[in-house]
Amino acid sequence: MKNSDSNGYDELTSLVPLTITKIQIQKNNKERFSLYHEDRFLLGITSQTLVFCSLTKGTILTNELLETIINAEQYNKAKEYCLALLSRRDHTVKELILKGNKKGFNKQILESITFELQENRYLDDHRFASNFIHDAIKFRTWSLNKIKFELQKKGVIKSIINELLSDLDNSIWKKQLFALIRKNKVKFKRVDPKKRKKKLYDYLARKGYTPTLIWSEMNNLLLLIEND
Repeated sequence: MKNSDSNGYDELTSLVPLTITKIQIQKNNKERFSLYHEDRFLLGITSQTLVFCSLTKGTILTNELLETIINAEQYNKAKEYCLALLSRRDHTVKELILKGNKKGFNKQILESITFELQENRYLDDHRFASNFIHDAIKFRTWSLNKIKFELQKKGVIKSIINELLSDLDNSIWKKQLFALIRKNKVKFKRVDPKKRKKKLYDYLARKGYTPTLIWSEMNNLLLLIEND
């Protein structure tokens, strides 16, 4: 919660109970409403909070109701933030919660929001992982282990990762291996031929390719580098 909001709520807490005598649509945002006690502005809220808290002219604003309003406002702000992130690209549950935390939103609220978003299919780790794997293979030259590592970092559970990767033909990783070396052929061609094999192995191992795959294709990879 921003400090300015917190200070405003703290001041209100010391004044309640108060009766809401006027509810007015804000000029610059038709989805927000201003609450008043006589001529005193109390706070601004979203239309969702207005409905959720059943606020009307004559409603008595108590500490308990104020806390409910504050939580509803935080929920709506956090949800808007999450939806804005999802409008740019797909995210995992973990990514949204981490970004929301950095923005200052309560973790418990974020967990409730991500649950709601999953229920409505806005958020789906299985879908995210499937698209991520597709792009990693089509547009990058990532190894099986590299893809696993990156998905785990993003919070995708192992059962989803293993399910999706097990559906792939193992020949894909060999193709990825050769595509990677083709992209870096000039670099390895400059390496001393006596040191090339070790350099090549170390490079591919760092990229997550297994020793078995690397050694089984080493001679073919060296030929690829040597041939124009």
